[in-house]
This record gives sequence, C-alpha cells and structure tokens, in this order.
Amino acid sequence: MDIKRTRNYLLMVVIVCQITLLIWESLHGGVVTHHFLARENMPGLSNWWGLVILPSLVWVTAYSLEQRGRHLKSGQARTEFNKMASFSFLGMLLISLIQSTIFTLGYSTIAVSILMFLVFIALFLPLYRIEAIVGYILGGAYFTGPMIPFVGVVLFVAVSFFAHFCIKPLITHFKTAKTAAE
Repeated sequence: MDIKRTRNYLLMVVIVCQITLLIWESLHGGVVTHHFLARENMPGLSNWWGLVILPSLVWVTAYSLEQRGRHLKSGQARTEFNKMASFSFLGMLLISLIQSTIFTLGYSTIAVSILMFLVFIALFLPLYRIEAIVGYILGGAYFTGPMIPFVGVVLFVAVSFFAHFCIKPLITHFKTAKTAAE
C-alpha cells in the first residue's frame, strides 16, 4: 500500500476518533482541559487541540516518510523501509496504549516505569524518528489528551537523538582510531 493511501486512511481514523472523543466528552460534563502540573491555577490545554495536532502529526509523518523513502530505488529496500517504519509506529502505539491504560487504572508508578524503560531503550533504538513519535502520541491521546504524551516524547526523543547523533559517532570514531593505530 502506498504512503498516500495509508496517510489518508490514518487521517480519517484519527479525525473520526477525535471527533467521537470530543462529542463523548461534551455529553459527559464538557471537553477536558489538561492543566500544567495538574494544577487548576496553571494554564490549560483543551482536548479540542487534538483536532489540529493529531491530523497535523499524521500529515507530517507521512510527508517525512515519503521524503526519507524517496531515494530508495529497489522494491525490496522500499518494502524493508516500510516494514521498519510500520513496526516502529505500531510498537510505540502499543506501548503507549498499554502505558495509558495502566495510568488510567491508577497505577501511575508502573506507567512512569514504562516511560523510564522507553528512555533506556532510546539509547539503542532510533525512537527520535517521527513514526515512533506519532505512534506514541496517538496511543496516549485518547486517554490523556494530545498534549500530555508530548512530555514523554520529549524525554525519550532527546535521549535517543543524543545517543544516536553524539555518543554513537564518538564511539565509532574511537573504535576506528584504535583499529587504525593497531
């Protein structure tokens, strides 16, 4: 399936789910507003922002994947690229759904432990990629609103980016220098 068709299906699903969530919230006490530090006297972000944020994320993700996959000439390389992007998206979506469910059930310590596990995994896997980010945000958006998952994203993306673009090149450089010296 091509990226544009997948993007359109996912956009449709995200918009329908967000509208359904907003209607449900409106009928059950009003649309939820999430306040910084969970304090009412702090500024808040309404779940209405999900109608802008989530479709925009899907669109940017599809565009990014299209641009990253554009240079791939062979069908096998493109298929492998699509598999890895899908695996990254679905894996983070599943982790986020599990984490959000656990948090909603009242086990916040376990939910934080899952986030710390993601921070650790980010040292080894490229969780800074947009497909992982959007998977995580979509997984948590329907439980906690679209803004709260950004906190987790900032943590593991920063660690992943630093590990893959700062630490890994240093290790490779020192390994190469050591091998050249021998």
